[in-house]
Formats: sequence, structure tokens, C-alpha cells
Amino acid sequence: MLKTLFGAGLAVALAADGLALGVRDSFLKHMADDAILFAPGPVSAKALFEKRPSSKSPRLEWWPRRVVAARSGDLALSVGPSVINGKRGGYFATIWRREPNGGWKWIYDGGAAADASKAPGPEAPTVLDAPAAAGERSPALAFDKVRAAESALAQAAETDAPAAYRGALAADAWLLGPKGAEGLTPEALTDRLAARPARMTLVLRGGGASHAGDFVWTHGEARWPDAQANLQSAHYMHVWQKRPEGWRLILEALINDR
Repeated sequence: MLKTLFGAGLAVALAADGLALGVRDSFLKHMADDAILFAPGPVSAKALFEKRPSSKSPRLEWWPRRVVAARSGDLALSVGPSVINGKRGGYFATIWRREPNGGWKWIYDGGAAADASKAPGPEAPTVLDAPAAAGERSPALAFDKVRAAESALAQAAETDAPAAYRGALAADAWLLGPKGAEGLTPEALTDRLAARPARMTLVLRGGGASHAGDFVWTHGEARWPDAQANLQSAHYMHVWQKRPEGWRLILEALINDR
């Protein structure tokens, strides 16, 4: 069912609504009441979009290239290229939640820098990752385990950010952003880590866990000094999955605040 929703049906519906209704109305139609986005920090997506006038400009198209879902079928990630007014931009990353009525609503959405020029188009099949083999005993325990993993990542990143990420990332992880990464594909981990600042400060602010205890998404703040020693600020969204070797970071969207 998830493959049908994300690989075909939902992607077509979102694309059609985006073109037929415009960005504001299509996003409002598919968002949960408690959805957030970064502007630059986390804000109510509903309150933000409701203030905007209905418009079909800019012309936004997007489609999922990769989908990862929880074993319990209540949380999922979709990530893929976006096209603005016919020109490919970066990549979007969206967290979806299954609602009590069985429908899906997005609870986080954001775009970040990545090279989408060579990504397959919307006609290509969506890659659906295998769900985790097992999870923790409860969502609360899963979030506690990921909180500990986030803390270890943050502590190590204070002195050596590239090494810290290498220790946390899954081999098949995707990285999006920050600014300056427009020429790198999401899966180019070696090049992306080589371009990372030497030191980063990461602060966890929130997130959620699946009922199966195998899928956790988090969001927080990131800061680092650039080459001129100017402090750069960003917000991140992480997706963690329970793997046989432990909790691994499978996606980061790192979005500069300005």
C-alpha cells in the first residue's frame, strides 16, 4: 500500500494538485494541522500558508525519488527533485504521518541544496527502501535511543564534524544542503563530508517516532564558523532507522537560515 501511495498515486495527486491549485492550496490540502516547516526556525505550516494568497505562481513540480517507511506504516519519508518554473532546483524532503482515517498528511516539508540535474524524472519508478527488520519496544524508547545518538553526534561534531557524521551515517544515507552543495548529489557522501566544516554545533529540538520503534525523525539547530570565521546558522531535519548494527542516520536536510 505504501508503494502505491508514494510510488504512484500520491506522487501523481501531489503533482496534479500543485499545478492545478498552486503551492499554497496544494500544500494546505495535504498538510496535518500540526505540520511544521523552517522559516527559518520551525513554525506552524498551516498558519504560515493560510496568510498567503492563492496563486499558481511559481509553478512548482516535485516527485518522490526515494521513500522509506516505518514497519508500522504510520510514518514515512519521501525525498526527490523539485522543479520551479521549469527549472530543476534542489531536493525536497517530506515526513508523512498516517492519520486515524487512514489518509496521509505531511508533518514536515523542506527543500535543501543538492544536484537534481541528473535525477530521473517523474516517469521513473520510486525507489522504496526495505523497512527495518525490527524496532524498539516502544516509540518512547526509540526516541530515547535516537536522542542518545544525536547527543553523541553533536558531541563529536564539536571537534571533528566530518568524522562525527561518518560514524553516524548509514552507507546508503542521503545528505541535502547546506548552501554550497548545489553541485553534489544527495548520495555523494565522500564529497559532501569532505566539504563539511571542521566543527559544528548541533542542538536537538524535537521530532517523533513510529509505533514500531524503528523510524525516528528529528529536527534541530546547527551552527558553524565559515572560512572567514563568520558564524553560519541553519536548521536540520534528520531521519534515523533501526538497522542490525544499531540506529543509523539515513537522511539529513540541512537548511541555511539565510
